[in-house]
Parts: sequence; C-alpha cells; structure tokens
Amino acid sequence: MSMEVERLPVERSEFRTTDPGAAEVMSAEMYGAFRPRYGSTDEFIFDGRRTTAGEMSLDHLTHSAMSIECAPLDYLMFVVVRDGTVTVTSGDIETRLRTGDTAVWPPGVPLTISWDRLSKEVISVPFQAAEEAAAEYGAEGGFDFVGTTPVSPAMDRFWRSTVGFVASQLESSDSPLAEPLVYSRALKLLGTAAVKAFPNSTMTSDYQPGPGQMAPALLRRAAAFMEMNAERPLTLTDVAAAVSVSPRSLHQGFLLQYGTSPMGYLRRIRLERAHRDLQFTDPAMGASVGSVAARWGFPNPSKFSDTYRDAFGQLPGHTLYS
Repeated sequence: MSMEVERLPVERSEFRTTDPGAAEVMSAEMYGAFRPRYGSTDEFIFDGRRTTAGEMSLDHLTHSAMSIECAPLDYLMFVVVRDGTVTVTSGDIETRLRTGDTAVWPPGVPLTISWDRLSKEVISVPFQAAEEAAAEYGAEGGFDFVGTTPVSPAMDRFWRSTVGFVASQLESSDSPLAEPLVYSRALKLLGTAAVKAFPNSTMTSDYQPGPGQMAPALLRRAAAFMEMNAERPLTLTDVAAAVSVSPRSLHQGFLLQYGTSPMGYLRRIRLERAHRDLQFTDPAMGASVGSVAARWGFPNPSKFSDTYRDAFGQLPGHTLYS
C-alpha cells in the first residue's frame, strides 16, 4: 500500500501600506533584497494580495512610482502589466513594458527596474521548472532565458492562457494545488509554457544529434522507480538521476521503447492507480471521483473523465458506484 502524501498548504494574504519603509520590508520578504530609489513619497501606496502553494506564488500588486536595483534572482518571475509602465535593464539590454505587456525577469543577472504607478500580476516559480522542461526538448548543460518578452503574439496568448488556468486553480477556494501531484503538474505546465513562449537557449543552440539507444535494463529500472514512487511529485530529473542517465537520454529512450515520454508513462501509472482506488474505495466513506482524481494528479474532473473513459471504457463514476 502506498504512503499517504501530505497536502501542501495553500496560503493567502492581503496587505496595504502607505509607509515606504514598511513596503520595502514586505517586498524584500516576498522577492528578496533590493536597493530602492524613491522620487516623491507623497500619496505612496503598496497594496495587494498573495496566494502561495509550495514554491509557487501569485501576486496582484499596486505600487507607487520608484526604481530598484536587485540582486540576481534565483527563481523565475513572470509579470503582466495591468496598468502603468515599467522599464527593466539587464546589462546593456533595456525593455520597456506598457499596459497589457507580459515579461519574464531574467534570472541570474543583476536588474534595475523602474516604474510609475504600477498595477501588475506576478507569478513566481522555481527555475528548475523551466530547466526540466528544457531537458525534454533536448537541452543539456546550461539553460538560460535570453530575452524578456514572448517570441510572438501567438505565444504571448498561449502563455497568458496557461497562467490564467494555473491562477484559477491556485486561487480557487479549495485549491487542487494542495495535492502534491497536481502542484507538480502545474509547475511542469508553467515551465513548459515558459520554454515555448519566451526566448531561451533551446531556441538558439546548434542542433545536436540524439543519443544512442539506452539499454532495456535501464529503462526497466526507470519504469520500476516510477511504479514504486508514483504517489510522489516526480520530475524527469528525479527519474533520470535514479538510474544515473541524462534527462535527454531517458526521454529519448522511453519514446523509442514505450512510445511515450517518461512523464507520459508516469501518467499512465497514475491513471491505473486512480482506477484501482475507484474500484476498491467505498463512496459511503466520503470518497469522490474528484478527490481520487486530484490525489493522482488529475485536477480537471471533465478531462479526467474523458481520459478515464478512453482507457477503461466507462466513466469513473460508474467504477466508483458499481
């Protein structure tokens, strides 16, 4: 029997201050240390709300005009400007954003950020989410974002819709992101969308030929590792490290051997576990299709029902109540 995985706390807070010093303290706690430069502090305001789950946070902020110099970020910060203008300088590259624009603050480099009275949404996620997505596209070694704004209007729309979906899940009253598997899938979704939408080294590196075939024994070990740890929020890097191969080699090996990616294979395992739970769980004890689906990393009930029916020939509710 698998171990019960502890749910993640989803925390919400609201704040408002007209004191620049208090705003500086709150901002430093949220985003890290920085050096501020104020113009006039008349009618100063720092107002917003924050929702967090694990290492992911979503902020809605209104902030008076100022300029800051901040140390290199060790996480990814994505911004949507709702009102106002903001200028970001990194080395000799300057980006000016206006109402409606989307950007990623490049991690690992010092930044100077200036704005007038600004209203924005900020979603912050671990850099590892993009690194692991890049590994699935064949990137090995270093990975970096090389630009701040989306590569095309279509990719901008794609990114916004992705963030909108994750934000709605995060901010719902009983957030499914409290389930570790749903949380890990949301991080993977954001990481993959960021790698597709924003300029990065996977788009500019020279083509490298794919690796040779992996030994079947290594692939079986990787599959067994996922079978034994399916309830954990595994990443491609986790599985690759467990069998001492590169994420890229593992990804290519699974495509050749099983016709799906390692994460696709893991998804199949979790679907089978959900099927088993629905078969042997007593609905009189309070179980529901939604709770079982969320436990195994399927946050959208309608999509889960479609996937389940395709795999098992019946709706999950039929399995649970039969």
